[in-house]
Amino acid sequence: MGEFEKDLQKLEDISQKLQSGEMGIEKSMELYAEGVRLANALSAKLEKYKSKIEILETEVKE
Repeated sequence: MGEFEKDLQKLEDISQKLQSGEMGIEKSMELYAEGVRLANALSAKLEKYKSKIEILETEVKE
């Protein structure tokens, strides 16, 4: 499993923990902050991959 997939799994785990409502507010806020950080990092990686795909598609069409 690659880094992207591991980070995505971490984000899914955080989401499940937050949705369970079983943690206190302080722990929930820590997890939320980590989730935001992961979501932003994953979004940036997706944009990078999207750009690479667009370049490859352009090269294939030529």
